[in-house]
Amino acid sequence: MTRRLHIGGTVAREGWEVLNAIPAEWVDHVGRAEDLSRFADGTFAEVYASHVLEHLGYQSALPAALAEWQRVLAPDGRLMVSVPDLDTLCELYSSREALTSEQRFAVMRMMFGGQIDQYDFHCVGLNEELLTSYLSSAGFNEIRRVNDFGLFDDCSTLVFAGRPISLNLEARKNRAGQEGSVVQQKSAATEAPQPQRAVPAELRIGGSSSWGGGYYTGLTYGCYSFRELAPNWIDFALLSQRQRPPRVGGEGSPFHYLELGSGMGLGLCLLAAAYPEGQFIGIDFHPSHIAHSQWLVAELGLSNVSFHEADFLELAADDAQLPFAADLHFHYVVAHGILSWIAPEVRTALLQLSGRLLRSGGAFYCSYNTFPGWLDRTSFKALADLERQRLGAANVMQAMERASSSLGMLLQHDSALGRALPLLANQIGKINTINRPDYLCGEYGAEHWQPFYVGVVHQLAASYKLSYAASASLPDNFPSLLPPPVAALLSAEGDPTIRQALQDLAINQSFRRDLFVKGPLPLTRAAQEQRLSELRLRSSGNGDSRSRSADSGGPDRIETNLGGIADHSGSLQKLEALLAAQPSTLAELHQAIAIPPEELVVLTSLLLHADRIGLDRGTAATAAISACRDVNARLMALMQGGHNLGYLAAPAVGHGAQPFSLIDALILEGLRQGLDGEILSGCVLLGLQATGAELRGPDGDPLNVNDVADCTQHINRHIGRFLSATLPVLVQLGMIDSPN
Repeated sequence: MTRRLHIGGTVAREGWEVLNAIPAEWVDHVGRAEDLSRFADGTFAEVYASHVLEHLGYQSALPAALAEWQRVLAPDGRLMVSVPDLDTLCELYSSREALTSEQRFAVMRMMFGGQIDQYDFHCVGLNEELLTSYLSSAGFNEIRRVNDFGLFDDCSTLVFAGRPISLNLEARKNRAGQEGSVVQQKSAATEAPQPQRAVPAELRIGGSSSWGGGYYTGLTYGCYSFRELAPNWIDFALLSQRQRPPRVGGEGSPFHYLELGSGMGLGLCLLAAAYPEGQFIGIDFHPSHIAHSQWLVAELGLSNVSFHEADFLELAADDAQLPFAADLHFHYVVAHGILSWIAPEVRTALLQLSGRLLRSGGAFYCSYNTFPGWLDRTSFKALADLERQRLGAANVMQAMERASSSLGMLLQHDSALGRALPLLANQIGKINTINRPDYLCGEYGAEHWQPFYVGVVHQLAASYKLSYAASASLPDNFPSLLPPPVAALLSAEGDPTIRQALQDLAINQSFRRDLFVKGPLPLTRAAQEQRLSELRLRSSGNGDSRSRSADSGGPDRIETNLGGIADHSGSLQKLEALLAAQPSTLAELHQAIAIPPEELVVLTSLLLHADRIGLDRGTAATAAISACRDVNARLMALMQGGHNLGYLAAPAVGHGAQPFSLIDALILEGLRQGLDGEILSGCVLLGLQATGAELRGPDGDPLNVNDVADCTQHINRHIGRFLSATLPVLVQLGMIDSPN
């Protein structure tokens, strides 16, 4: 029997199965448009969706929905899709003389949704060019525009002010190996048929572009902040290994900072807010990343950070035009999560550029995937690449799903693969739980994806005058924490590169955060101890996050790359208690609990790694507090406007210390307005619905927004945690004024 699926349907029709997020008597399947997991591949001959896609976010939900619709269609199956035509609506809205203000208001509602319930919000505007590119990226071909489908009396036939306002496209499921194509249909407004044209690679939202050099450019990177990139964190890591930090004048002295591969710019903006004495520059080759970054700088009102679109290969050329003064050299150059995902020649250019632009004594941070920890997942990557070749380059998510499914079947049995790679089944399970297409596509979609053994990177860096000095993953700097036989082996090894290789093998290292210096300048032990004694620490306010054994009397335990480190002496808790009372220098802590300086540095590194203490900027933070609070207020306003930013700047510790969500912003806004109890939770729920945000329960699964009682219960729990844990940290770290 031929099956047909009507997504978002509001009427029953013989021969059609209706899927809708809202239950009703005519609805056959209750569910979301982007999740058709209940249906097998190739189930339906036709799929129809009128005015559905505009309700889905363009970064992940919309591509995911189209990939699902393509999957459930049979070979050569037909998709019929209708959306509000953004071109037509813009023309109508601009017709001030032809339309009344009431009519323009109606057009505005067509653009942004009627907003009569939580589902009636539009997240994206689409015209023929954009929708065609999305469809082609999802694996559809024979894409053509039609006047109507002649099936349902719905919005696809809506006419306003004499103009059809819907964009109606018909497409066929792309067969394996077949490139997407677009057909321009002859209509009353077209005198002659237009030639077929392939959608340009740079418009394929789901795939890599011709200018990407193998790097996945189909989705923009998320907005993140990494504490290991903060200047004071880098300084401490170097100082712990007796290496002189780049800032000669210490905390508060001016410096220059360059990020290569700056992504969406949030992390660098947070650092610029927390370090007004620094000058920050971000470089990225992705125009969408730079456009977002420059927009964010303007929104936050920052004057000490700038972003530039540029390619590493071009910048590394001898005659390159740099986007800053040619004689400028940087105290810090950082490249987080870049090296393993770019082409070999671009890797070389990245290291060459870093060595050239660093000042003598400057620090270079470089993080990358490493062997042996990634050995098991190379089989998943290789199979996903083959599936992608079969399905078409744009179908990254579908290729990964098929690779995961096939490997899962193999690993269910006592296969040779499972015996050789015993961790692979667990890794595949983790991949299947990740609900972040931007991460999955960025991680596994890059053509030149390559984990490294540490010796390869260190030798390549050395050829550009970059010497390994320390790890920004602080506990990794102390192999003495490993079991005694392993620690003894590493201690006896005189070659530093071999020592790092042995350590990676011992712990099955999968990700390194290496710090290199240009022109090593080791400190004497006396000079190191003097610098460390002046170092100020403070509580992070996150002490309750510590992990101890199930027995309340058990030792304090901190998870690291080296394994779980147990403190049977109670020293960690003593240090934490002292810092909870007031910020202190290492010298003051040493006097208070009489721990040898070398051991104190190790314990400090463990507590910093566990986010139970922070590096205190002291008087340098004072100059940043007011500006940081202004920036954070603007960030919270942007979050409430629908922007997924997720962090605030913390001037006291010098980085985006506190992950901060939309629900946190709504709670804080309610508290400032004097709300509490049911009124506060009700307003938070309304705010979440107004932005179209998804509320997830403790298990990570989306909550049914129609179940007000369940959502309110979850919000009340979040309010309790916010008041008891989050709010005190925000105030303590100088991120906000107290709302009371």
